[in-house]
Amino acid sequence: MMRCPMEIQSIEQLVELIKDARISELTVTEKGCRVTLRKPLQGSQIEQVVLVKNVEPATVAQVEKPKEPQEKKEFFITAPMVGIFHSTETIKSPGVTVAQGQVVGAIESMKLMNEVVSDVSGVITEILIDDGMPVEYGQPLFRLSPLEQES
Repeated sequence: MMRCPMEIQSIEQLVELIKDARISELTVTEKGCRVTLRKPLQGSQIEQVVLVKNVEPATVAQVEKPKEPQEKKEFFITAPMVGIFHSTETIKSPGVTVAQGQVVGAIESMKLMNEVVSDVSGVITEILIDDGMPVEYGQPLFRLSPLEQES
C-alpha cells in the first residue's frame, strides 16, 4: 500500500467535514497525494476513502473498430393499400429480376386495380403472399436482393 504524506488528522477532518456537508464526494490533492471521500448510500455507515499517489493522466490508445462483415442487403416490396393481391404473369417464382418502377402485381380495392411497383432494381428472393389473398397496408409482399450498382 502506498504511503501518503497527508496527515491522518487532516483526513479525519475531511471525513467530519463531508458528514455534515450537502455533498456526496470530496477530492483533495496535496503533496502529490489525492484523497477522495465519498458519502455512503443511505442506510450504510461506512465512508469510503481512496488514496492515490502521483496520479498520471491516462493515455487513450486508438483502437480500430473491427470491420463488421458486410451484411447482404434486403428490401421488401410492400402493399401500398388494403385489398386483394393479384400477381403478374412474369413473377410466379423467386429468382425473377425486376427493375426499379416495374409493376410486380396489383391490389384490388373497391373494384379498382392499383399497381404495386418495385422501388429498387433487384432479384426476387421470396414471394411472401399468394395470388388472390387479402393484404394489409405496408404488408411485405416480396423479399428482394438489390442488384449490385456499378460505379
